[in-house]
Amino acid sequence: MSIWMTIYYVFCYIIFGYTLTIMASYLFFIFQSYRAQYKLSIDMPDDETIKYQMKGSPLTPAVSIIAPAYNEEVTIIDNVNSLMQIDYPDYEIIIVNDASSDRTLELLIDTFEMVEVPYDVAMRVPSKPIKRVLKSTNPKYSKLVVVDKERGGRKSDGSNAGINVCSNKYFVCTDVDCIVEPMALYRMMWLVINSHVPTIGVSATMLMSNGCVVDEGRVVEARVPWSILPMFQQLEYMRSFLIGKLGWSNINALPNISGGFGLFDLDVVVKSGGYDNTSMAEDVDMLLRMVTYMRNSGQPFRIAQVPKVCCWTEGPSSLRALYRQRIRWARGLFEIISNHRKLFFNPHYGPIGAFTLPYIFMFEFIAPMLELGGYIFMIWLLFIGGINWNTAFIIFGMIYMFSVLMCFFLLFFDYSTQAVPWYNRRRSYWHLALAAFIEPFIYHPIISYCSNVGYFQYIMNTTAVWKPIQRTGVKKKEKTKNEPHEDNKS
Repeated sequence: MSIWMTIYYVFCYIIFGYTLTIMASYLFFIFQSYRAQYKLSIDMPDDETIKYQMKGSPLTPAVSIIAPAYNEEVTIIDNVNSLMQIDYPDYEIIIVNDASSDRTLELLIDTFEMVEVPYDVAMRVPSKPIKRVLKSTNPKYSKLVVVDKERGGRKSDGSNAGINVCSNKYFVCTDVDCIVEPMALYRMMWLVINSHVPTIGVSATMLMSNGCVVDEGRVVEARVPWSILPMFQQLEYMRSFLIGKLGWSNINALPNISGGFGLFDLDVVVKSGGYDNTSMAEDVDMLLRMVTYMRNSGQPFRIAQVPKVCCWTEGPSSLRALYRQRIRWARGLFEIISNHRKLFFNPHYGPIGAFTLPYIFMFEFIAPMLELGGYIFMIWLLFIGGINWNTAFIIFGMIYMFSVLMCFFLLFFDYSTQAVPWYNRRRSYWHLALAAFIEPFIYHPIISYCSNVGYFQYIMNTTAVWKPIQRTGVKKKEKTKNEPHEDNKS
């Protein structure tokens, strides 16, 4: 047997074994997410019960919501109104204006009647200087604080500025374009106050607002996007939060709390150094430093996942915007693998070090590179006529059907738990099922290509430029003839 044939067979067996291992890991996550949901169905009551027990209790902790904003004039007022409508007894909203060049700050000042006030800023974590702090003269907006700061260039610097201003033990970091469910804080804080060990972070399930109908800062009709790219992302987000993150949380090995909407213990964040303004994956980086701090100090902790949707975010609707976002994510993943390698296979850092990070390295970081190698290998086999087409079709069919069946389990999981309040559940599931059938042919190759480009840019040390997604806004609810417009309301 020639050396080339030996390489051929070894490569084939490696890829086949690698694929089977990935499929087995997905089954593991399905099992763990089911266990997590079963336990939460016992420990976490319905929203009304949670609200009844927490609203009148003096032990319910206050929460600060930090939302950095840069050139968000399209959505800023709707999103602040969304935050204002959160149903929770004690919270403050901190909007951090990162030297916007559009009318973001002007709209905030005019709409919410803001004026500059004296404020004692404690520089707990590094951030660009804060120029002024504004509060409303209208008691209706008493919970709103606007921080005007020098340009930091990234969301992480704005988040740190918000940390330096916030006055509560727990804070939520979110994107200003997010639309928050009214019961979100109740759901998150329930997991904190009913935990037997300190909860240092809570990840909220977050889905796409693209396609949804919004009225006065709230999603009133949760719909699957009609546009093909956002539709794929909706399915991807559901798979990530309802299976992946819920499964990780069941073994206390959750590696990431999304920067879109996540709750943190302020004291642990400050002692861990806050967000790193040089990182391309600041949310993962900070959580891993929090885990490192807790494990090195010998303190028990928990990182939880809320199984119901708490937040809606506008995702990229164009291929160009998706390309920029996923390249940034890929560079961030490479950075995490490099900067936190001391945690890998290290049981001192608990299940995150012993299991989660090795898994991410093997099956999320390496996978796009192996896939690229597989395409190159297939092209070579086509030239030499070395493809056994019958076997190739059988293996492809097996992998394809497994992918589709996993998505169908996801839809069944959502249906049985009512995790997402779909406006038209049957039609939504048909759309998502259609996306599941065509995703492997369209969306997956795009994501794989972006990942490899991001890795290449990181290796070549190409200058990274963070650009926010261009917001197009969400669909507003149309007024009926019998419903008065805002201008006609007394």
